[in-house]
Order: sequence, then C-alpha cells, then structure tokens
Amino acid sequence: MGNELISIVVPIYNVENYLRQCLDSIQNQTYKKFDCIMVNDGSTDSSQQIAEEYLTDSRFKLINQSNKGLSGARNTGINHIREESIFVAFVDSDDYIYPDFLETLIEHIEDDVDIIEGMIENFHDEIKVDRVCHNFEKKILITKDDKLGELALNELRVSVFPKLFRKSLLTEDFFPEGWIFEDLAVIPELVSHSGKWIKLPKVIYAYRIRPNSITTKEFSEEKLDVFKIFGKYDLFFKDESDVTKLLVEKLKYLHLNYHDIKFVPENNQYKQLYKQEKQKLLSKIADYESKTLISIIVPIYNVENYLRQCLDSIMNQTYQNFECLLINDGSPDNSAEICREYVDKDASFRYFEKENGGVSSARNLGIEHSKGQYITFIDSDDWVDSDYLEVLYKSLTDEKADVAVSTYKQFNMDDNNYYVHSYQRGYEKKIFTGPELIDNLQLLSSFDYSYHSVCGKLVKSVRVETIRFNEETTLGEDMEFWYKLFLISDKVVYINKDTYIYRTSKDEDKHFELEKIRSDIQQRLNFMAVIAARGMNVATYVDDCIRYLHFLETKFVEQEQSNETVRWLKEILFLLEGF
Repeated sequence: MGNELISIVVPIYNVENYLRQCLDSIQNQTYKKFDCIMVNDGSTDSSQQIAEEYLTDSRFKLINQSNKGLSGARNTGINHIREESIFVAFVDSDDYIYPDFLETLIEHIEDDVDIIEGMIENFHDEIKVDRVCHNFEKKILITKDDKLGELALNELRVSVFPKLFRKSLLTEDFFPEGWIFEDLAVIPELVSHSGKWIKLPKVIYAYRIRPNSITTKEFSEEKLDVFKIFGKYDLFFKDESDVTKLLVEKLKYLHLNYHDIKFVPENNQYKQLYKQEKQKLLSKIADYESKTLISIIVPIYNVENYLRQCLDSIMNQTYQNFECLLINDGSPDNSAEICREYVDKDASFRYFEKENGGVSSARNLGIEHSKGQYITFIDSDDWVDSDYLEVLYKSLTDEKADVAVSTYKQFNMDDNNYYVHSYQRGYEKKIFTGPELIDNLQLLSSFDYSYHSVCGKLVKSVRVETIRFNEETTLGEDMEFWYKLFLISDKVVYINKDTYIYRTSKDEDKHFELEKIRSDIQQRLNFMAVIAARGMNVATYVDDCIRYLHFLETKFVEQEQSNETVRWLKEILFLLEGF
C-alpha cells in the first residue's frame, strides 16, 4: 500500500502566526503522494495570502469561503477530496505534523482497516509541555466495544488527528455545523461504522496549546454543546447492549469531568450543572456495572438449515443481559449471512470469522473474546428453552457455585420426536465440591451426558482463564474440558431440569472413526494420569475406561475395522487390567 494518494484537509481561520509552520510540515513529508486541501474559512488576517504562496506546489489547493466555523470548513474539505483518494487526514492549521506522519500511517493500510491513529505531543511556544508515554504494542481494535473501551480509558483520542480515515466513512456533512467539540460529536459514527481501528505507539503530530483557541478561551455558553453531544450519544446507542451502554457512559463521564475541571470556574453559574450531570453518569455506570453479563459462545459450521432456530431461542431468553459470540469456523454455506442478519438486528450478537480449525478452536476463540462474568456454550444446530440462562444463572448465584449443570431433552430428526428422561434422580438440585464430583462422576455419567456434554452449563469466566478446549482432540473434547473445570472448581450445582434441546440423528455413528476413537481414548488416559497425580481415587475411571475399550474392541471386530486399532485396544486393556 505504498502508492496511495492521501488527501489532507487543513481548515484555516486567522492563524497567520502559525500557518507557514503547518503547511511547511505538510510540504516536507517523506511520503510525497498527497494533495492538501486548504479551506480558508473567512480569515480576516493574512492567512489567505500565506496559503496562496503554497499554490506553486501542484499538490496544494485553496478554497475560500465565508466563515462557517471549523465543522463547516472541514465539511467543505471533505467535499473537495479527489475521487482517487482512499484515505484522508485532518491537520489543524495552528499545529504541525512530523516529517514521517504520512509514511508512518500508510504503512498500516489494509483492505479491512478504516482508521489508523498515531500519537501527539503538546507544545506551547515551541516548548513541549508534556512527556508522552507510548510504552505499548500496536493495538488492533475490531469490535464496537473494543473501540469504546479504549476511548473510555483515553487510550484512543476523540480528536480527528493524528489519524488516517477511509474516505467512505466521511459524509458531505459529517461534522455538525454550529457545535463546538465537533470531534467528540462524531465518535458514534466512527466507532459504529468503521472496521479495524489501529493505534500506533509513535508520536507523529504536534498539537499547539495557545490562548483564545476554541478550547482554551474563557468559559462561554457555547461550551454547553457538550450536553447536546451527549444527548446524541444516548439516541445513537439506545438499542445497544448494556455492555456497550456502560462503555458509552464511561466515555461521557471521562469528557464531562475533563470539561468541568478545564473549562468551568468554581464561581460559574453552570458549575452545579456539571456536578449534577457527573453524578447522574456515575449512577448510571453503577447501575450497569451491577448487572451481570453472560457470554454465550456459539461455534458455527455449515448449519444454515438450523441456525435461525438456535439464534431465535437465544434472542428470546428471559434473562437478557447477555452477549452472544457467533464464531463462524470457515462455513462455505450461507451461515455467515445468517449471522450478519442477527448482528444487524440485535446488538447483543457479535460475529467472528476464522479459517476452519474445528469446534474446539472456535470455542477457544469465543472464550478469548468474551466479556461476561459467566460463559455458556450452545451448539449451532441445537436450541434452548427461553429460561435457559435464567435457570442456570439463578442456581449458580444462589449457591455461590463455580459451575451450574442442567440436563437436556433430545429431538430426533429421523422420527421428528422429542425424547425426555423418564427416570428421577431423587432430587431437584444437588451440590458438589469439586473433589466430590470427580469421585462420583462416573456413576453420575451412567445416567446421561449432562455432566460431560459441552452444553447446558454455566461457568464463572475466571475458571476458564487457564483452561481451554484441546484442539488436538477430535472426539470427547467436551468431556475433557468439563472434567478439567470440575477438577479446579470449589462448588458445582446440578439442576434436574432439561433446559437444552439436543438435535440427534442416525448420523451420530460418524463419531466412530478410528482417528477420533484414538483421540478420545488418549484424553481419557491423560485425565486418569492427572487424577492419580493429584492423589485422588482413580479406580472408577479405570473401570469405566476398561468397559469402554471392551465395547470398542467388540464393535471394531464386528465391523472388520483396522487390525492395528484392535491391536492397540488390546494393548491398552492389557496394561490396565494387568493380564
């Protein structure tokens, strides 16, 4: 991307003392392929004459207009961007840019990048007045919440400099005319409509602090525009998830607090208004933070016929404070379009694409990107009852447990019938410590798959900080994952209620592939080794594994499967049984 034409928009108003330094810094860029659109916004000093001096350079263009304000000047510049320009930068005419400003930014232009941002240093009368700390790696931000989170921490700047913007983000009236703090006003559009946003740890822009600029001159009622801007935020993000709204409130508080300290004198009549509005924001933040977010992870591969039923059941949950992470594992069918459909209509859904790597890698990606205090997994060809989240969450929090487990019913596609458990365990709820559950797991698993299927469970996200699905296991990865979690859990609660609907068919025999069977046996042996190393009773796991191996041996002999596999099964049996 080293041959892009970059457009630079420079709004100019009464900056005769600073303009040459600004325009010289643009003219002396190490990257030469740019055009500079100077917009003289009705200057009454010699700024127009100074700008005209640069017209001898064919890359510079001057537009004169009556005074419309900074937003109006920028909008005029946007409307004069050449068609072949793909990216745009804004430079204020009392600032200047470092020689490698463009060269640094364009190095990171890619097809999916919409905003690239560097860092600034403040200066006053040519003296730098702050020491910039940029002790971080390059940041790549994809999701709306990622961007809002960095903005709320003041890690991204709300100013339009020092940045490159993809031209398609900018409409002809992009900046609201008649408002000050116009940069803050366009953050909702930039956050919501941009794709990848990159932050670089390099200083490339010099920001001048001068008396009587818009931000530094004495307080006036025009600074109350910040409340109109926040009103716009409320309307813009009103249909977003609680997580997004929390980040928006934090961003608003960050800037309102700055405005209060920076602009509003103690004896000003509006001081109390700022204090009251800050308190309201703090109350909203506290309300949002008191709500518990649940992350739902849905791995997706070629399920276009079933996916809508799954996602509809999630949308209709009685417990609504959730995020649903849709992980498309390289589906070649129409699954991606269905995912985007749900993302467009419900802000609780987040969409990720990856190359096909298997269900374990998809679930692991979901864990990495989850933001909730609790996590649950739903397979994309299954669905859940409307109270699925509510039942699991209430049981887990009531008992202060690490994991909640519910049971399931099955829907068989071959006969179009539901199958439910006819037996009773003798209790509606059961509490286990982690070691107790490990001791009883083989007996409990003889009833059904409630404890070792991946779904129908809710777990504290802190418990999966170091636990992941084994991406090398192709059968039994559900059991391996939950057994590891049970092992490190202080308390597990079981609820005898079928909240999950598991889709089945005669194709289930596809699991009996030799490579998958080997993988399944290996992870069983590995887990037994971990239990033994922890000094726990491993006898029931050995007995269960022996029964399973005899079953497989018989099945493979009957089906005349690989002699080497049968030999290997006999070898493991010999080692476990001791004869």
